[in-house]
Amino acid sequence: MAKKPVPPPPVDEVVAAPAPDAVGSPAPAPAFEAVTEKAPRFRRRKDARPDELIRAAVALFGEQGFAATNLKDVAKRAGVSKGTVYLYFKSKEDLLRAAVRTSVVPIVDAADELEVDAEGSASELLRTLMVRWVQEFEERGVAGIPKLVMAEAGNFPELAEDYINSVIQRVRRLVARVLKRGVRDGEFRDVDVRSATHLLLAPVLYAQVHAAAFASIDAGSPPVAVLVGDHLDHFLRSIAASEASP
Repeated sequence: MAKKPVPPPPVDEVVAAPAPDAVGSPAPAPAFEAVTEKAPRFRRRKDARPDELIRAAVALFGEQGFAATNLKDVAKRAGVSKGTVYLYFKSKEDLLRAAVRTSVVPIVDAADELEVDAEGSASELLRTLMVRWVQEFEERGVAGIPKLVMAEAGNFPELAEDYINSVIQRVRRLVARVLKRGVRDGEFRDVDVRSATHLLLAPVLYAQVHAAAFASIDAGSPPVAVLVGDHLDHFLRSIAASEASP
């Protein structure tokens, strides 16, 4: 009597065993897992690189001077290749111009906004504006920019002109508006606003340049913030409508 054929097991009972390798051990994990493990855990965002390059350049300009700094130095400080620097900036002059545009011009923007929103006296506003001006340069790490622009004005007049137009002239107009407000409100004497504007700003701007150039060797020079504060005391007293200190 012929034997009945044995039916195959159900499909869900069939389990494929892993294929052994040459020595009988299980096959290695898929290749994509190894690639995933080797992928870097962090990638620098491309949009952050210009700011990193600008910070590196400004630091080097202050440490070793503008003339002695090259793009290779900037690349090394920023931790990138020299070719990466050229993707964003053609020269170190472009880096300095970018530093003014991204770090100094916003200081002027903030000062303009402060003037619009201010509700106190003109004296209080002038004091706040000048103190914050100095603080912002320090906090943003660009206190040496005014000196750099001045030192390179002869070699790069367009850069100097940009700085005058986008920074210095705007600050002069801002101070003139506040002085006119003080005269209108009877807080200040009827002074020559143009002349008073220069008299207020010149020592402040000089103090920044002096500190950047000589701070390390001029031990007798006061901190910029202290000098500016003392200057404002004398200046505001000299233009006050009454003898009382502002």
